[in-house]
Amino acid sequence: MWQLNNLDIEDFLANYWQKKPLLIRQAFPGFKTVLTPDELAGLACEEGVHSRLLIEKDASSPWQLSYGPFSEDDFTRLPETHYSLLVSECEKWLPELQELVDCFNFIPKWRLDDLMISYAPQSGSVGPHTDEYDVFLLQGSGRREWSIQHHFEKDAAVIPDLDLAILQQFDADETWVLEPGDMLYLPPGIPHHGIAVGDGCMTYSVGFRAPAVSDIMDSFLLEASDHKLTDLRYYDLPLSTDRDAAEITVQDILHFKSLVYKTLDQSAALWPDIVGKLLSDSTLSEDVDTVDCQTIEQAAQYLWQTHPDAKLYYFLSDDHVHLFVNGEVLLLPNNEVNVDVCKTLCHQRLIPIADFYDVLPTRTQDVILQLIHNRALIPVLDDE
Repeated sequence: MWQLNNLDIEDFLANYWQKKPLLIRQAFPGFKTVLTPDELAGLACEEGVHSRLLIEKDASSPWQLSYGPFSEDDFTRLPETHYSLLVSECEKWLPELQELVDCFNFIPKWRLDDLMISYAPQSGSVGPHTDEYDVFLLQGSGRREWSIQHHFEKDAAVIPDLDLAILQQFDADETWVLEPGDMLYLPPGIPHHGIAVGDGCMTYSVGFRAPAVSDIMDSFLLEASDHKLTDLRYYDLPLSTDRDAAEITVQDILHFKSLVYKTLDQSAALWPDIVGKLLSDSTLSEDVDTVDCQTIEQAAQYLWQTHPDAKLYYFLSDDHVHLFVNGEVLLLPNNEVNVDVCKTLCHQRLIPIADFYDVLPTRTQDVILQLIHNRALIPVLDDE
């Protein structure tokens, strides 16, 4: 349905990804938005959908931010200009958008955050700001003027007492107007400002997350603790009689560090699971229909799909395929069949178990049943 054009992927990855902005004219020629502004507003009224409304002026305070779900009255009270509606994780609610997300598979899937769709009338924006993630800004309908600032100070001041981090000062040094199908790539930390030019401006933002070191350390400590590696307590080096009892010495500090390094050295084999559990961590919403399947033969009577909230990735070690599913790991013997099964589970939304279950080893069948019991796989029922 969609095809990414006018982008030399090798050149992009070598010279632009996480380095500098790039404007791609007609990245998706003839692009048509998959939903109208009214339909986007309807989605923002649904429970469980993460949505925001930002009114720059003509509200009780400048840059007023509110969170959904919204009501029809919320939209009837909006001003005619200078507001934005933003709906996150649209690929979960509109499965056809997964095909658009898949156009960016030259970036690892585990880096993907979500696809957000925003609507703005004339002059609508979210203010000049920076992001901590990579983003592709695809113009879906209408027009938007994007401005960026190449030379800037890190930790630039933001307007105080706002729910959004809007820059106090923004001095644009490059500006473009994007038409439907045009796309702008921005690496993290680049100050930018997008303003709707005319009504009917819809922008599709494909964002790629980057875990903070604090997140990585939290995952490390959790896994190391599960394996009793953090049970070691501090122990004294040989003490000197001429030291002051209140002093913390350089040697003491180095000894503390050495205990941490020792724990890191002992955890080498745990790192695939530390990383895989962190990247796949996600909570599955429970408002989905499923069926009880105790055997793989029962499961084969249905067509299955991955849960919209499911995150599945895999790692290949010498002996095992580590299948990571929503913060958990399932181990399979490393062989061609299991690698193919894991790739199918990670890449395909629809999983036709009936087509291959009878050639799978028992352990692999058990893993599929576990995914069904955990609701990582849910059935495609007749009313869908």
